[in-house]
Amino acid sequence: MKDMGLKDKRKICILFNKPEERDLPDRKGVMDEVNLVGKTLSNLGYSYFLLPVGGDYKWIDILKKRDFDLVFNLCEDFEGNPEGEAYIAGILETLKIPYTGSPPSAFYLCFDKIKAKIIVSHYGIETPPYFTLDKESPDFLPVILKPRKEDASLFIEKKNVIFNEREYYERVKELRGKNIEFFAEKFIDGREFNVSVFDERVIAIGEVIFKTEPKVLTYSSKWDVDSEDYIRTSSNYPAILDDKKRKEIEEISLKIFKILEMRDYGRIDFRMDKDGKVYFIEANPNPDISRNSGFYRALLYARIPYELFIKHLIERTIERNIPCFALGNKNA
Repeated sequence: MKDMGLKDKRKICILFNKPEERDLPDRKGVMDEVNLVGKTLSNLGYSYFLLPVGGDYKWIDILKKRDFDLVFNLCEDFEGNPEGEAYIAGILETLKIPYTGSPPSAFYLCFDKIKAKIIVSHYGIETPPYFTLDKESPDFLPVILKPRKEDASLFIEKKNVIFNEREYYERVKELRGKNIEFFAEKFIDGREFNVSVFDERVIAIGEVIFKTEPKVLTYSSKWDVDSEDYIRTSSNYPAILDDKKRKEIEEISLKIFKILEMRDYGRIDFRMDKDGKVYFIEANPNPDISRNSGFYRALLYARIPYELFIKHLIERTIERNIPCFALGNKNA
């Protein structure tokens, strides 16, 4: 890849969801990403400006003016709706604006956990069996009850892991009051891995270390720094695996990355049971890349400087949009 000199530096728009006071911690955390990416762009010699998205749609008018070269896409939802992540990428596609990260199709495929499970299983990839909550009784136990279309472990609590029918009926009744679609997935009581993919290769396999039971990554364990779940949950890079199992997980991860049409960078989560069988759990296009994120730790383990990571994302975006720049981007 050609190294860009200072004369080739681009003007970049950082597109993001501006958090509000009422937002949950996972939504407020986007500013850590925005600040780190902005500082890194400055260190690399790029000029940039921040563009928060909102319901007034003024940001679309700014995008249409094209007073920049490309968008660094850090949007995670639109007006509080996580499905809006695909909507934002779709607008950038419609306006033919070059942008970092995954295309709309990846968000649509990954965000719906049941859809993602169906697709990857079609390619022979193991994923835990599931059933919807319209059943009179559970098809099997134990299970974990999950939102079909949420991220950041939202609505995941330890009591979502169900071991008997009484627990099942009580928790299902509670969850129905949230007006969120849930489903039941077979609970794989074993190890959990986060696989970071960048530049079409696996850069690290991390393992979530649980010091509580049941072993489940709750919302609190990710975002509530004062909670017992957070204090007693950590991660280890790299995960301790033999060469054969590591290679297996890497190969499956790259296959899923391609199947679900992810691009540039992403994270894929797995569980491994006590017999060593690996199950795909979910995929996350454009994962958190703040200093506190697992992806940042994966970059550290792989000895990839953050500046090189950001620079490479920009160069890849330019390369796949060469015709756009050639046809008259005024900042090109």
